[in-house]
Amino acid sequence: MRLRTTLIALTAALLFAGCKSTPEAELASVFIETGAGGAAPGSTPAVLPVSGIAIPVAAKAVVMAERLAAVSVVMAGDSDLRQHYVMLTLDPGGMQDIALLSRDATGRSLVLVIGSETVGIMRITQPIGDGRLFFHVEQKGMSNAQAAFAVAARIEKTIQAVNKAKDKGL
Repeated sequence: MRLRTTLIALTAALLFAGCKSTPEAELASVFIETGAGGAAPGSTPAVLPVSGIAIPVAAKAVVMAERLAAVSVVMAGDSDLRQHYVMLTLDPGGMQDIALLSRDATGRSLVLVIGSETVGIMRITQPIGDGRLFFHVEQKGMSNAQAAFAVAARIEKTIQAVNKAKDKGL
């Protein structure tokens, strides 16, 4: 309930302050795949914009914008197949939440959403204890590197807006 109140307050603060760069529709969040057996009751399909991969995800986010501490772009992979990824670093509460969740979610995916737009995916291959999430991201008409930097910039706006709202006590 507190989280929902914070999101509503953040949205109101941004609208009344005349800030047009990060309305609630632009807040970043992470959802979890509902399972490999297809869509579960209450799940919502998340479709990546370039590959068209559809992933059924839970209706409620597992990481909300308030839990994002930092974002960066990193390169990873074999030397001949290196790709750019968006790395989200979670705050201590988010780190604990994702550590508990990921213990039983090996083989499922986390899906990165900004507003209502699906922008990235991360396969859970092992429990995540360090609070760092690495997302492969997609944006139509952009290379992998361009998409990673564009998505990271949008998430940085989310983090700044949430921090500003926290500083004001909203």
